[in-house]
Amino acid sequence: MTLSTKQRAMVVGTAAAVTVTALGAGGAMAADNDRPVAAKDRAAAAKPREMHVTGDAWVNFPGDTEYPHRRFIVDAHGAPWKIENNKIVFGAARGTVKFDHYSPDEPGGPSKHHWGSIKVDYVMATGPVAVVSGIRQDNVPANQRRATLTFYQSPDGHRFDRMGFSWGVVDPRCQTMGSGPAPFSPVSRGPFNERITGYTVKDAPLPVPKGDFLPPDSPADCSFKDEDTQRG
Repeated sequence: MTLSTKQRAMVVGTAAAVTVTALGAGGAMAADNDRPVAAKDRAAAAKPREMHVTGDAWVNFPGDTEYPHRRFIVDAHGAPWKIENNKIVFGAARGTVKFDHYSPDEPGGPSKHHWGSIKVDYVMATGPVAVVSGIRQDNVPANQRRATLTFYQSPDGHRFDRMGFSWGVVDPRCQTMGSGPAPFSPVSRGPFNERITGYTVKDAPLPVPKGDFLPPDSPADCSFKDEDTQRG
């Protein structure tokens, strides 16, 4: 059953409001489609555009004063939602986030790298801020497998970039797609006094549907055991 014009407007407004609220930033989306496009650029402009977050940096986690160094390598592309069979489907992104915690296995022991990864399914970017979400591929409890990260690309240069992650200073249980924390960890020199590049955020217009469409299904429960979130 399709929605009326009034209902459809409410659904789009609600979806956009929820997503932008999760970002913690209320900037307007890019409006490139409203500007004249040069003839030579028309072919490129006709192609679908994607939001993306890319980069690599050590950050300083303020919640761990003894071993604060964390490294996040992100390569995420896509959008917060897509339209399938006239229905909004949240999660229209792909990519990977790799993360490393350089610390000892036991107090007083030698520090070593502890790597994990996230399979990305959600990207939302506006201005210099982005939310990236996905399913952790390392061994964590089922209700902590949904991970959400935030990224801030500073206009003052990459050494002022920041990011946040959902198992840091927030409750990691039952995270939902797009509900990221504030970017609480500043980019810093790592454990080897090494500064890596930083993060690049690129926004794009939201894929707002036209015509009749249906609202999204209710999200899966936070066990994340449904078929489409199995490790892979």
